[in-house]
Amino acid sequence: MGHVWEAQDETLHRRVAVKVISLLAGGGRRGDEARARFLREARITARLQHAHIVTIHDLGETGPADNRVPFLVMEFVRGEGLDTKLRRGALALSDAARWGAQIAEALAEAHAAGITHRDIKPSNILITPAGNVKVLDFGVARAADPGMTGDRLTRTGFIVGTPPYMAPEQARGLPEPRSDLYALGCLLFELITGRLPFQAPDTVGYLSAHLTQEPPAPSTVLPGIPAAWDDLVLTLLCKDPGQRYAAAAGLAQALWRLGRAPEPDTLPYHHRTRTRPGPTRPRTARTVPDGAHANPPAQPPAQPLAQPPDWRAFLTALERFVLPAVLLVLYGVAVRVAFADSYYGHGYWTVGSSLAAGFYTLLLVGALVLAAALTPRSSALIRWVGFTAAALFALFTAVPLFLDLPLGLIGPVAVLALAVFCSRDIRTRRARIPRGTAG
Repeated sequence: MGHVWEAQDETLHRRVAVKVISLLAGGGRRGDEARARFLREARITARLQHAHIVTIHDLGETGPADNRVPFLVMEFVRGEGLDTKLRRGALALSDAARWGAQIAEALAEAHAAGITHRDIKPSNILITPAGNVKVLDFGVARAADPGMTGDRLTRTGFIVGTPPYMAPEQARGLPEPRSDLYALGCLLFELITGRLPFQAPDTVGYLSAHLTQEPPAPSTVLPGIPAAWDDLVLTLLCKDPGQRYAAAAGLAQALWRLGRAPEPDTLPYHHRTRTRPGPTRPRTARTVPDGAHANPPAQPPAQPLAQPPDWRAFLTALERFVLPAVLLVLYGVAVRVAFADSYYGHGYWTVGSSLAAGFYTLLLVGALVLAAALTPRSSALIRWVGFTAAALFALFTAVPLFLDLPLGLIGPVAVLALAVFCSRDIRTRRARIPRGTAG
């Protein structure tokens, strides 16, 4: 649409961002009408004053009479585009909820002023160094639409927006405020799963998918996402605008509630905060009765729905805590038997026996504690130390030359301890890779 320049306001001595809308450059009656419409829409947008909306300070035209170009002067905001963050993968649910709620609050302010964004997408969202949202280009897409005269679409086949985030009614040329909520639903889907709800090779494919295909539940793309997130996102992605949230303000409240919920430990690991995978229930798009989003709007449950018994989690707890505890008890029994044999004259207990027992105990306890503490985020150093301790314990107990104690139960305990650590190491490494993703 144009270029953005960092500039200096020489009157107020402050940095500003100047967006030059080169798409509307040119002369002639058609060009003059387009720029006049753009400036009229920009004046309406400039009335928006909100913490999560980039403020417009000034507007105007520049260039020679036969090649005028409109421009906007906006507040200068340092930050990182949400599209840049998404290139690193899905985000933590807490971040997605907080930023989604702030975007919804910005949309609520704009919709109350009669302004529809029409192009909500990651590149139009800035995240400031303080971690807050700034939404860009409110009203610019509509103002730059050469087919708009007042509120009517007069140019057949001209569609404004970004196809991967475009609501079905917007694809038909009939955008409304709840079209922004659909686009935000696509954005939230991408934030929590790392991919868009629909995959297509081109614009026609995306538009067809939005018009005809049912979106998958986020939890079917990234196992472990709570059911409350599925309900919220699938409500936003309903084909019928009447089945979405009635207003952006209600959506913002629902997202703030989701953000306060504890993040589950069943999500796969990624660059943010994920731990281990867990079971999930496949879900389909939720049907909402007519009038369900009337005043007050229906909200998805703030807490995840009840899940079936998690046998995988039970087995993990058994491997992680119960088996190490059993091994420590067996080791204690073996050492006690060895001490009793020496005390009653059936063997001998020397200073070397005591040192060996202490050394082996340290190795075993260290290996089992580190095995229980392993998570997908554990460093390579921790894994190396734990594996070394378990391997040394197994090695020394398997070679009688290095052992003053009778083997008894110690040999099987050593083998099982090594197996437990290796099993935990493999499971936590595998949990780093989200299921259902390519690569």
